[in-house]
Amino acid sequence: MKLTHKLFCMAIALVMLPTASFAIVDFGVYGGYTFAGTIDNPQISNADTNGWQYGFIGHLNGSVIPMILSMGIGGFYQKSPMEYTVAGQDFDLTKTMYGIDAIVMLELPILIHPYARGGIAINEKVEFKTPLGTWSDEKKFNSYYVGLGAAFTVFPFVQIFGEYLYNYSKLEDSGKLQSNSINIGARLNI
Repeated sequence: MKLTHKLFCMAIALVMLPTASFAIVDFGVYGGYTFAGTIDNPQISNADTNGWQYGFIGHLNGSVIPMILSMGIGGFYQKSPMEYTVAGQDFDLTKTMYGIDAIVMLELPILIHPYARGGIAINEKVEFKTPLGTWSDEKKFNSYYVGLGAAFTVFPFVQIFGEYLYNYSKLEDSGKLQSNSINIGARLNI
């Protein structure tokens, strides 16, 4: 009984001690809208893009400055079924990518936690539907995104967040696909 009582007291003491990082691991899901995008390549010149997107993120986190600044590195998956407009006609475009994601977050003592996030796609596939048929472009380590956001703690270990991301992709024949997106999501911090 004494051993159980001692173990129970030690467990409570460990839980009550402040930790160096709020979460060791986090997992999140998000969705949003991509706007003000452009495609510029020989087949499609200066086409505007917009549409929905969704994705998943996960990080292994650590403190840079305990209880103030944390940093995490992990992975992401993102899919963007969008449309692009050429000469007033809409066509479908689907961008799917996965890769490495990094986040730097201010762990403020209030419920709002601003952060910066960026990632590099290990693999990206862009599929275009045109009047002449469908063609796709698949590249490795050829696109990136950067952004700013804020997370709000709603329950212990649960945050909702909103963010802005700028996406850039290199395509074949010196082409490029650029877009801006606004996302909202939820993250579980363990």
